[in-house]
Amino acid sequence: MGNDDKHAVILNGQKLEIPSATVTGIQLRLLAGIPPSYELIAEGHGSDPDQVLTDTDVLDLSGPIKHVFVKPPTAFGSPPDEFRT
Repeated sequence: MGNDDKHAVILNGQKLEIPSATVTGIQLRLLAGIPPSYELIAEGHGSDPDQVLTDTDVLDLSGPIKHVFVKPPTAFGSPPDEFRT
């Protein structure tokens, strides 16, 4: 497989080479060792919104390099005492 057959995605600032023009959320998780509780977010281009990638979503890697970042799970706990009524 030549270098022309590889596509790249930037995941949390790290370049990953993918041997296909598409990659799924689960493939990114497995390649980078990302726990299932973390969200994968593909950055939108221009006025396009960011997109949360599920494990079955397909990310098209043709065209400009895609940037994906990982968001840890958000824990909503009790508010601090000064905000309780």
